Amino acid sequence: MNFVEKSAFKILSFFVIIGILAAALISFQRYTVENNAKTVEMVYDYKNIIERASVENTSTDDLFRLYKNSGITSLAVYEETVENLQNNGKIFVYKGSQLINPDNDNVIESNHIYLQQGTSEDSQSVFEDLKKSLKLRIPSENIKIINLNNKITIDVKANYSQFIHLPLGIFKTDLDSVKKAGFMAVIRPLNVPHMSKEIAEQLIETIDYSQNISAVLFQGKQAFGYKDQLSYFTNELKKRNIPVALIEAQNQLGFERQDGILNMAKDTNYNIIRVYAMPKDELIKITPDEAESRFYISDIERNIRMNLFPSYKFPNKEKTLSETNAYYISGVRDRLLEHGFNIGKASVFDFYFPNIVLRSIALLGAISLCVITSIFVLPKIRKFWFILELLIFIIFEALYVIKGSVIPLQIAALGSACSVPVVIVTLFIQYCLNIKEKKEKNWFKLFTESLIILWISGILSLLGALFVSGLLGDVRFLVEMQIFRGVKLTFILPIILISIIYIQKFPFFGKTITNTDEFTEFLKKFCNVPIKLGILGVLMLLALAAYMFIGRSGNNGAPVSNIEIQFRRLLENLLYARPRQKEFMFGHPAVLLALAAVYRKWPQVLHYLFIVAVTIGQGSIVETFAHMRSPYILSLIRGLNGLLFGSLSIFIISILLIFLIQITKFFGEKYANK
Repeated sequence: MNFVEKSAFKILSFFVIIGILAAALISFQRYTVENNAKTVEMVYDYKNIIERASVENTSTDDLFRLYKNSGITSLAVYEETVENLQNNGKIFVYKGSQLINPDNDNVIESNHIYLQQGTSEDSQSVFEDLKKSLKLRIPSENIKIINLNNKITIDVKANYSQFIHLPLGIFKTDLDSVKKAGFMAVIRPLNVPHMSKEIAEQLIETIDYSQNISAVLFQGKQAFGYKDQLSYFTNELKKRNIPVALIEAQNQLGFERQDGILNMAKDTNYNIIRVYAMPKDELIKITPDEAESRFYISDIERNIRMNLFPSYKFPNKEKTLSETNAYYISGVRDRLLEHGFNIGKASVFDFYFPNIVLRSIALLGAISLCVITSIFVLPKIRKFWFILELLIFIIFEALYVIKGSVIPLQIAALGSACSVPVVIVTLFIQYCLNIKEKKEKNWFKLFTESLIILWISGILSLLGALFVSGLLGDVRFLVEMQIFRGVKLTFILPIILISIIYIQKFPFFGKTITNTDEFTEFLKKFCNVPIKLGILGVLMLLALAAYMFIGRSGNNGAPVSNIEIQFRRLLENLLYARPRQKEFMFGHPAVLLALAAVYRKWPQVLHYLFIVAVTIGQGSIVETFAHMRSPYILSLIRGLNGLLFGSLSIFIISILLIFLIQITKFFGEKYANK
């Protein structure tokens, strides 16, 4: 490879190496941040416990103990409603038409609603909170306090069916009950359109009263206070260092939409918690064991630090519904503890941003890597490598340092993710060219050579992946307020680029491609290849493989079979990090097959397809690190496990190939002797 011998390659390689060193230091700092935030908060619905106690022939204290023993650390406290207070005996609710009689017909209005204190122990406190809440939410002319039959009564002019569902805010009595039971509280306020400052102040007062609030997790499609009081409420939370919890979106990209929540997260210096909340409709479709696995995997793989557990609709076997729920929750707790996590108040990631000089050096290295790739693809531009390198670096550095833009970091990370497998496989192609005329090796030597090349390639890919980890290694990406962009492109672009490089190195139709005219001629010949039934079958298989490769990648991919799910769960139970199947079952074994194709003079097209598979395997190693919500150490171990299992796959394929060749040879000789 002439370019490798040029000084340009040496200079660019030097920049790449110092860039990797800078990115490695950032990644280590990132690892420290992630390792210091390994406490998961386990949250269950407070009202669900209260309601289940009344139908399971048990007490609320017994259920509190059951859930505490299962690992629940906090209870989600929702806004009260008139209907809920009535159902729990906190208040009595009457329609005016129910109360009219000759003694009070001059006081009672038939279309009004009347509220009186209930009989529960805390009903007096509840009634006081109720009066304050109603005065803040209902026009003053529609509400008044009267004495009815020697009882303090709230007289409300409102539509009954809507009034009983009116959100009334978080009640202090609920927070007292949660605290007394030994839990922290995660409050779930609901926004009020055109909210007054008094309503926001009421919630702040409730928070200060409790002193037991671990986080705020909003209900509905808007953050509490949006728009009018959002800034005030954000500042008050910031003063009290109370984090905001954001529910991970169902597609695992970003968060469930809530207007104002992203600005709030930024204004609190990303004092936020990622929450996994499985929908109830999804929960009832799966077994408790599968539910346990999903919560556990979410925590360890996606920086989830708060689990909001839903309830099954029906009990499992001989258990009560509460025992069914406690069973799968305790399974999550046990597996997290085994994995080195803690259970308690959710960890919040430090406000971490890498040193600007370190990141700039990593940016220089990433750009240099992309320039090397460009020269491999288009050798003629090597004359202008310095201009290309300098121009891109100046533009990216200005955007990053002066404008504070995240775009150059994202572009450089994407370029690195695409370039790493291309550069590594290009070197492998050059190696294949160098051994093309060498004599055939036995299978043991071929197996050994394949393992050495696989591990060298894999280690280089892991080093190259440091660019992605380092460039995007700040708190915004760790909590996924910002994301790596172009995941699908990291699957497709390396294959396109390596194909262009391949036809410049290995002859198709008897010659290599060195210029545009030859490429045009190649395309014409390729398009005129006769399509036979066998070729059509191969193309269909390739199309299916492409669908599985591209379609199954990402968060909204093609469906996964139940057998494969069970296989994944087995690996997850056995290993710290499950290796990716496209690596150890597809890409890594292709190293052996590509070498065999060269040594044993197999058809050129087979060698090309194996090279593509190798590219996919190496690209997958790097792409793993593009999921910045996954801890760095987990991605690293996942890549190493992929190499270990890939080595096993190479061994198995070697045995199968030896067996297949011997069988073919046996029957071939037998046929020839007839």
